[in-house]
Amino acid sequence: MAFERILKVSALMGASQIIQLLAAFARAKLTALVLGPSGVGLVGLLTSFNGNLSALAGWGLGTSGVRVIASAEAEAKPARIASVRRLSALLSLAGFALALIFASPAGGWILLEGHPATTEILIAGMAVPCVVISGGWAAILQAKGHLRPLARVQVVGAVIGLIIGAPLIWWFGTKGLAVSLALAAAVPALMLWAATRRLEPPEPDVRASSLRPLLVMGGALMLVGLFAHASAYLVRMQLVEFGGLKAAGYYHAAFAVAGSLPGFVFVAMGADFFPRVAGAASESEAAVHADHQVAAGLILGTPLLSLLLSAGGPIMATLYAAGFDPALPLLDWMVWGVFLRLISWPLGYWLLARGSSRAVIFVEGLGSAVMTVLPLALLPRMGLVGAAVAYAIGYLVYTGILLLMARRRSGSWLSSRTIIGALASAVALIAAQWAVVSHPVLGWATTALTALACWAVGRRALARSRI
Repeated sequence: MAFERILKVSALMGASQIIQLLAAFARAKLTALVLGPSGVGLVGLLTSFNGNLSALAGWGLGTSGVRVIASAEAEAKPARIASVRRLSALLSLAGFALALIFASPAGGWILLEGHPATTEILIAGMAVPCVVISGGWAAILQAKGHLRPLARVQVVGAVIGLIIGAPLIWWFGTKGLAVSLALAAAVPALMLWAATRRLEPPEPDVRASSLRPLLVMGGALMLVGLFAHASAYLVRMQLVEFGGLKAAGYYHAAFAVAGSLPGFVFVAMGADFFPRVAGAASESEAAVHADHQVAAGLILGTPLLSLLLSAGGPIMATLYAAGFDPALPLLDWMVWGVFLRLISWPLGYWLLARGSSRAVIFVEGLGSAVMTVLPLALLPRMGLVGAAVAYAIGYLVYTGILLLMARRRSGSWLSSRTIIGALASAVALIAAQWAVVSHPVLGWATTALTALACWAVGRRALARSRI
């Protein structure tokens, strides 16, 4: 039933993700129309700044909390849930302090019409404590399998945040944009608090010893998150140095569109797959879970990636504006990076759930270093598209490292069926990319055939899982 479960969770979280994406792109569309590519670039920088501080203050609690709760015996779960709740409150205060401390230095690096963007960064930085405390509350829901309330919170929070935030962008420009980003984090935080309070009985007192596993494991995960967010931030700063906020805006647009349609696959991984791998009874069982997740991700994600290759221009113009044509060459390369994420992310979650802190830090640190250094080498030679090429190559290296780690820990590679599926998906994407160059209609036809083939394979896999 594993494959059936993956599809059901993907459907649930996918519906939630679609609504969140619509809300996010509505805000991005408004930003593009009101502020242009520079405004979209500012969104990317503010998001990266908040991500760095959230990773630092969050101490990996959103991941370690799931692992600690999911792997505990039934009688030990209430104490661990209480520990996650208490630690998330303390860490959110640290996030608030970090936002206040770093707003001024970061504002000096980002100029809006010649003036530091300190006010915008400070306002948007108020999202950091909300993101941190939300991570702890979401971990409780995920670990206990309460995915429906989590999806509901994400949907309602996204819609309310858009309704309140959109007029602010229209009326107040960059400052309104910063407020909208803060609201987009604050509304879900409030709703998650209410959801976890309704689901949980009175909790026991928290002892210092119960916090120790979260602090030890969270330290490693904090470094991992910091590596990823720092890498993304440094790449965007390289782009600003190379071509200003407009260049960063084109990159952010291509990045957001490439990950938009298959994004529900990644959301489902974090919501359901990670707790199941953390609670697996053995390494062989965890490896089977990972293999099934890779296969399901390829079946669900490949048609959507083919659609992006076939209709990237109309999609970009619809979600942003006609002036974003320079982002189109980046989009094709970004799609290949996302394709590799369909393979690497289940392996990455498996490593987080089962691997040692040292192994996690090594793999994620090396991957982030590659992602940061490659743009430095390719931007001067290839221009803006070099950043997208670096993204694809970086994920190729990262996927290779994770495959080697999986082999070392479990003694096996992915199953031959999944490897063949990955190769077939790559061939389908190559065909779509070639076809759309020949004629747009051929691109659409290739995407339709790919979707039909994935539907047939998925139906067959679902039938096998029920036997």
